[in-house]
Parts: sequence; structure tokens; C-alpha cells
Amino acid sequence: MRIFKLNVIITEVIIASLGILVESAACSSIYFRSLSNIMMSGSKAVDIYADSVAIAAERGMEECRNQFRWEPWGCPKESYNVFLRSQKYPATKEMAFIHAMISASIVITLTRNCSLGHFNSCGCDETKKGPLGYAGWEWGGCSDNVKIGNKMAKHYMDSKEHGRDIQAMINLHNNRVGRMMVKRNMRRMCKCHGVSGSCEMKTCWMRVQELKPIGELLKKAYDSAVPVEYNDNALIRTVKRRRHHHENSIYYQQRPKLPKNQLIYNEISPNYCVGNKTAGVAGVSGRQCSRRTGSDVSDAERASCKTLCRACGYNIQVKTVVVESVCKCKFEWCCDVKCKTCVEKVAQHQCV
Repeated sequence: MRIFKLNVIITEVIIASLGILVESAACSSIYFRSLSNIMMSGSKAVDIYADSVAIAAERGMEECRNQFRWEPWGCPKESYNVFLRSQKYPATKEMAFIHAMISASIVITLTRNCSLGHFNSCGCDETKKGPLGYAGWEWGGCSDNVKIGNKMAKHYMDSKEHGRDIQAMINLHNNRVGRMMVKRNMRRMCKCHGVSGSCEMKTCWMRVQELKPIGELLKKAYDSAVPVEYNDNALIRTVKRRRHHHENSIYYQQRPKLPKNQLIYNEISPNYCVGNKTAGVAGVSGRQCSRRTGSDVSDAERASCKTLCRACGYNIQVKTVVVESVCKCKFEWCCDVKCKTCVEKVAQHQCV
């Protein structure tokens, strides 16, 4: 039996929370130092957003790892490092996702921070005030001003790209997809007003989505990413050529326009089953898969042992580990919290 003073627990929770923020900021500062060197154009006007951009970049990579947790690529830190240290990396589907994900995260973070009053230079969207929207509700509260988030994400991400080569154009396109994904998926939030909780009138405001649902949308965009080519200083969609013979002439199928809302790439992805640090590939050796069941288990997690291990030619090793955790905590007046230490045996599945 463990006994904790309530104020000690509260203090530890606060310290732990601050520790998470400090650790996140530390990781993010590494990113931002690199980011500032390669993306900043020297304007001091945007320096006030530096910390928020750094944290947003780290959050974007965390969501990337979450979306690809059960796939061979996994969005490892090696890929992140390739993105930071080099201006000439392969324009694969995975790098397309990183560009879009970080761009979207910057938009969300800066937009929300503006609404929360963290900056003197921006605030709520003042265009959504007062006038009736539709019958039964009116604009009120603080609508997120996504324009400033878009502007800053464009500055920080797009300023890295120079020239009109194919990689720069692909990166700019994918940056834009990330920004637009946030803008096009804003939600209308409402609060009811009336006697005894009735909803005679509603006050509504616009809010950007959380990062996770945007990450899920970008993952779908990744799954349907479009290959492109470079022709006459422009990107065009790659399609299979089909020759048609008509009066001794050869005609080629007309190429469709480049989709504005889809991720694009130009190079085939490497084999993510085998580790290659130079290419930013961690490999799947030692990765854990899952055999959990239940309604809360995603299709990707359910198939992870197959997609991670079997598909890459690895076997699955099952080992039992003992996990200790603090559990069954009870508050006792005044002011103690008594907890037990629970021991649980957990089966882990690993690619070997």
C-alpha cells in the first residue's frame, strides 16, 4: 500500500506537465533552430510566433508517428532528420505527408493561440460577429481566424523552397494541401440560450479541427497520393500512355489536370522493411505489432502483425513482460490518497 499526500500528488502532476512541455519545447527548439536557418527569410515580424511554430512542428511529427504506427515506414525520427538537414531529399509519398502534416499543425497551433490571446498582433475572426447566420442562430463568441495561421505556415514552410525545380514545386503543393485541409474542415460550434435550458437561440463560432482528425484526412490523402512529372516548367499528373492508331497516326491519352487537394510525389518509396539511416529508413526489425481485439481496435492495428512482420519477411516473437503500475487509488479525508501497485503480465509481439 502506498500513501501519497494530496498536495504532493498535485505538485508532481504540475511538475510532470511542465516537464512534458519543457521536453516538447526542447525537442522542438532543435527543430526550430534548423527550421529558422533554412526557412526564415529574415523578417522580424514573424519572430513572435517562433516558439509556437517549433512546438507545432513537433506535434505534427508526433501525429505523423501516430498515423503510421502500424505501417513499415512508421514516420521515424530518421525521416525527420532527412527533412531538416537536406534540401534535396527524395520526393516520395512519405515526405509529401511530412510537409502537409507539419504545415497543417502550424496552421492549427497558431490559429488557436491567436484565439486564446497569446499574441497581441492577432485575435478572433472579427468578420463573424453579430449578424444572423441562419434561422435560429447568430455569430458570437470567438471564431478562429485561420487566415493568420495559413499566412504564417506558408511563410515558414514555403520559404525553404527556392527556384522552380520539380522538388520545390512538389513541396509547395503539399504544403498547400496541409494548409487547405485545415481551412476546409473547420467546425461550427454552438451554445444554446433560452429559458430552462431551451434552445430558442444559439450563438455560434467557427473552430479549427484538432490535429488528430486532420492527420486522419491527410493519411487518406497519402493513401491516394498522385505521381507527377515535370514538363514545360509545370507539374503534370503521370498517367500510363496508351497509343491509338488512327489513319497511320499515333495519339496519346490527354493527361488530367493536377489535383489541388491531393498529395503528390515524384519518386518511388524505398523498401521500408530494411533499415537505411542514410535514406532515413528505420526498418521493421524489433518493431512491435498488436494482436489486440475489440471495437476500439483499428483495422491498421488489427492487421499490424501481417503488414509489419509477415509482409517484410520477419517472424513474430511473443514474449511476456511484467508491467507495474499505480492503481486503485482512493482519496481519504483529509488529505491522503492511497494507491496500490498492480502487477500485470503483458504479451508483446515483435518482428524478429
